[in-house]
Amino acid sequence: MGEKKTNPAWELPQHIIDALNEGRYTPGWGPWYCTRILPAVMPRRRKELLTGGVTRRSLDRDYVTLTRGIVVPAAEIPDSGEDRGVYGACGVLRARAFHILYPDRIVAGWQAAAVHGLPYWADAAPVLMLSHTAAPSGSHRTAGAAAHPYRVVVRRPPKGFDSDRDTVTPDPVCPEMRVVTVPVALAQCIRSVLSGHHTWPVPDVPGLTDREVRAVQLIDAFVQCTRVTAEEFADAATGLVSRRQVRKLTGLACQGAESPRETLLRLYVRALLPAGYRWRTQVAVRYRDIRSDGSERIRTTYLDLGCPELKVGLYYDGGHHTAAGQTDRGFAQLQDLRDEQWTVVRIDKDLMRNVRKMLAQVGAVIGTAVQTADRDAGDAGDDTE
Repeated sequence: MGEKKTNPAWELPQHIIDALNEGRYTPGWGPWYCTRILPAVMPRRRKELLTGGVTRRSLDRDYVTLTRGIVVPAAEIPDSGEDRGVYGACGVLRARAFHILYPDRIVAGWQAAAVHGLPYWADAAPVLMLSHTAAPSGSHRTAGAAAHPYRVVVRRPPKGFDSDRDTVTPDPVCPEMRVVTVPVALAQCIRSVLSGHHTWPVPDVPGLTDREVRAVQLIDAFVQCTRVTAEEFADAATGLVSRRQVRKLTGLACQGAESPRETLLRLYVRALLPAGYRWRTQVAVRYRDIRSDGSERIRTTYLDLGCPELKVGLYYDGGHHTAAGQTDRGFAQLQDLRDEQWTVVRIDKDLMRNVRKMLAQVGAVIGTAVQTADRDAGDAGDDTE
C-alpha cells in the first residue's frame, strides 16, 4: 500500500529494537509507535503456582485472574493507556490464557488483531476462538460478553476456512497459539464494527455513519501496524462484508494516518479541496532554519496532511508525536514554512471538538491558497503573451 518513509521519528529506540529481536514487535507499513508491542509475560495456571510455592495470599493479592484458573502477575501487566472495559488485562494476555485451556482452538477477531499488532480497541473486546468440535457459545457483542468477563466466545470456522492457509503462529511468547491471518482478522473486525457488535466513541462526520467512521479508522490502523493490502482485505472479506462496502471503505482509507484522530481529521477535510486538488499524507517539506549565529541548515518536516500544489498543510498535534520524539511544531517552524510559501494549520483535540471552527479555519486557508494559485497562473499567462 505504499513505500517506507524516511521520517526520523521512525528510528527505533532501544526498547523497540529489543522487542524486535525478541519477535514481540513486527514492523508494519507504519512507524513503530503505531504497532502494539506484545507483552513478555505468559499467564500461568493457578494450580501450578501453588505447587511451585506461591501462597494463596500472594495469588489473591499480587495476581490478576484472566479466566478460570489462569492468572498473571499484576505488576507485569503492561499499561498501554487503552480502554480495557471490564477486563483485568490486555487482549493478548487473555488470548494466551484461553490458549492454555483450549490449545486446539484458533484465536480470531479482535484478539487476533491485537496479536498482529493492532494497538487500539481490541482490549475492550471479548476473546473469540474458532473450533471445529466445541459448540458455539457466548455473545459476539462486546456489551453482552462483558457480563461474563472470564468466558470465551466460541464459533465454528466459516465456510471455506482452511486452517493451514488462514492461520499463523506469530506470538513468540506463546508459539503454539494459532491465530487467524492478518487479512482474515481485519475482515472479521470490520464485520464486527459494521454490525455494531463492537463500538467506541466517534464524533459525527458529515456523509458517513458512525460505523463507517470506525471502519475507516480500523483499516487505517491495520495498515499502519501490519503489511496488509487492499486486495488481501477484499479477498478475506468475501462472505463477511459486501463488495460495495469494501470498495467504499478502502476508498476512504489511507496509509499515512498514524492515529485514529488523524483519520478523523482527514475524513473531516476530505471535501474541502476544490476539484483538481487532493490531500496527501505524511508530506515531506524542506525549509531553511536560520540559527542565532547566522548559519543556516536545511531541515525537513512531515505534514500529516498536505496539498503540495496549493502549499497548504495540516498538523495534528497528538500525544503520539511526543511519544515518538518528534521535533516541536512551534511558532518558529511555522514561520519558516511560511517563508517557503507554505501555510500550515495546527489542529489539536480541542480544536477538533469545535468542528465548525476547524473547518472554517482550514477552508479559509485553502480559499486564500486557491486565489494565490489562480493569480500566479494568470500572471504566468500574461508573461507568455
